[in-house]
Amino acid sequence: MNRSTQLISLPSSADQHDHHYHQLVFGLEGETEFELVGHSREVSIGHGCLVPCSTEHIFSGLGDNRILVVNLPAYSEDRQQQERVEQLFRSARYFNCPPQLQLLLRTLSREVESSPEDSLLLEACSNTLLCSLQRQLEYLPLPQPRGMAGRLNLELLDDYLELHIERRISVAELAGLFCLSSSQFFARFKTETGRTPQEYVSEYRLRAVRSALENSAAPIAQLAGRFGFCSQSALTRAFSQRFQISPAHYRRQHGQALPEDLAKQA
Repeated sequence: MNRSTQLISLPSSADQHDHHYHQLVFGLEGETEFELVGHSREVSIGHGCLVPCSTEHIFSGLGDNRILVVNLPAYSEDRQQQERVEQLFRSARYFNCPPQLQLLLRTLSREVESSPEDSLLLEACSNTLLCSLQRQLEYLPLPQPRGMAGRLNLELLDDYLELHIERRISVAELAGLFCLSSSQFFARFKTETGRTPQEYVSEYRLRAVRSALENSAAPIAQLAGRFGFCSQSALTRAFSQRFQISPAHYRRQHGQALPEDLAKQA
């Protein structure tokens, strides 16, 4: 078989099979459930599983969900690749994705989604995930799902927000980035930062808008969509409440104002 990389959603009805190729599964959105060699576990954001060829497994989706699946042939004429694959798929197992791997996974998933027929791109994405996951599993300690040592890494969180700032970002999604439950993440985040995750994301969006007003001439309506606001009026309301000045007047004082923006805000 040829390798393949694809984004799919699993139905709620359980299915069971095995196949003659290896399979990597990464949770992206929502929750799915897999049963491997007698052990069942949810595969959600921040988690995944390795399914060696000829391993019977049961799987189903739990509501809206999306996973990234990488199918790899059991045999490759490329000796180096064959050694990597054999080492990674020694046994069926579940794994947690460290934050760095999740950032990479999200970026590559976007590439797969944008060009699902580009075989060269898909092969590059699968190779990158294969090598990165192997490095994480073999050389780095895996984070535990019920807590992590030290403080939350806000730089990694900011990197994630920068990648996905144009859309709604849930607490569950951010919790998955650190392999924590939503309640654990919320409590730790509030303790360490003094604000809720939602407040942090909102502040990040508004500061990003403020920077864009200072450094770009993009219309405010365009900035609203770029930074995750449902409309220009929603952006104007939130920005004005936070900084006590409208976006258009802020741009007039600190950046390049567009005539149409000033007219709307007059």
